[in-house]
Amino acid sequence: MGVTVLPYIDQTQTARLQEAASANIQTPKNTDEAVTTFKECLASAERSVQAMAVDALLAASNSGAVSLDTVQQILGFTPQTDAPVDTSPVTDTPAISSSSATNSTTSSGSVSSPENLEEYFKEASETYGVDINLLKAIAKQESNFNPSATSSAGAMGVMQLMPSTAKGLGVTNAYDAQQNIMGGAKLMAQNLKKYNGDVSLALAAYNAGGGNVDKYGGIPPFKETQNYVKKVLGYYQNPNA
Repeated sequence: MGVTVLPYIDQTQTARLQEAASANIQTPKNTDEAVTTFKECLASAERSVQAMAVDALLAASNSGAVSLDTVQQILGFTPQTDAPVDTSPVTDTPAISSSSATNSTTSSGSVSSPENLEEYFKEASETYGVDINLLKAIAKQESNFNPSATSSAGAMGVMQLMPSTAKGLGVTNAYDAQQNIMGGAKLMAQNLKKYNGDVSLALAAYNAGGGNVDKYGGIPPFKETQNYVKKVLGYYQNPNA
């Protein structure tokens, strides 16, 4: 059965759309220019409505009210990755403490990232106390270190932050690599604290939302989330593999 998302737009949101449209409208010189201007404003309004709908849908998923599978079905979401997604099921994924995972990664090497992003990962790691290699592993899986990446669901930047998530983390420009990486590190620090240093659960919450992790008492039974955790841990523990 298909699911239709009908976004609720309150008076404040409507006013914002009207204000944005008015700001873009200039007195047209001729009929063709008037038509073009109207179409541009209409397209802008439609994108704003779609963005609000996606934010509402993802908020429902994060709370556990809507499963991630349903969200993906509605949005036609395909996770961005630098390699084909491994569709084999994850069984008995071990809970890895922050310290043990760090030791494992240190002995194997470090995750490679573009040189221009290194200082941002280092800053984020030192600021929020999250292993730099874990942050890089997430970025590799999320966007393959592409600051301009945008998923079909609207996730943005290196760490693929959703608009509402970015706003809550204080990120004003999700396509600014430094802000984005700092935001992703802050989110992971919150997840690690919530799940007592369990990297697997923190990653599952990063992908599917803490509400779903709490709802299922562990990594949610979503194929995309299970593959996500498996892939990131693979990069994290065996960066040179």
